[in-house]
Amino acid sequence: MKHLFKRSALLLLSLLFLMVFTVSPVIPVSAEASEHTEPPAENSTENSSEEQPAVAKAYILLTYSGGSFWLPLPETEDYTLPVRQVRDDGTEEVNLIHVTPEGFYMESSTCENQDCVEQGIVTLENRHERILYNAVLCLPNMVSLELYTPEEILEMYASSASGTDGETSPSTENNP
Repeated sequence: MKHLFKRSALLLLSLLFLMVFTVSPVIPVSAEASEHTEPPAENSTENSSEEQPAVAKAYILLTYSGGSFWLPLPETEDYTLPVRQVRDDGTEEVNLIHVTPEGFYMESSTCENQDCVEQGIVTLENRHERILYNAVLCLPNMVSLELYTPEEILEMYASSASGTDGETSPSTENNP
């Protein structure tokens, strides 16, 4: 029974991923950010009903005041993603996230301390050696970025669907 539930959950989550990643998340970008490179355009050729979008080797979970979004790592081209927020008092905060086929890093930020910029690149290869593991955090601007494999994401959703407490990292068995 447990095996059947796991297969059903994986199938459901796979379908969810296909639906989510065929539509790009809307992230507020100002006119001034136009000098930054945007994510590569999707292939404009129409897919047949048998073809499905490829699953990325990893995904970034971007969380900020505008919500949370999953961003797939690109297959070939780097890009810079501006995340612009305007607080209630009118102050504007901007974080530039540089995304590569291997991972991501905080390119720049309007925060005073620049700790997020100094955290460096997060990749699947180096995250086990980093103090913050798979994350880059900008506490003053309330922006967090986390890198996950598709398997880890499925494991997180499966554990939350099965009612486990979810207090352990999705890849605890890989941590030294």
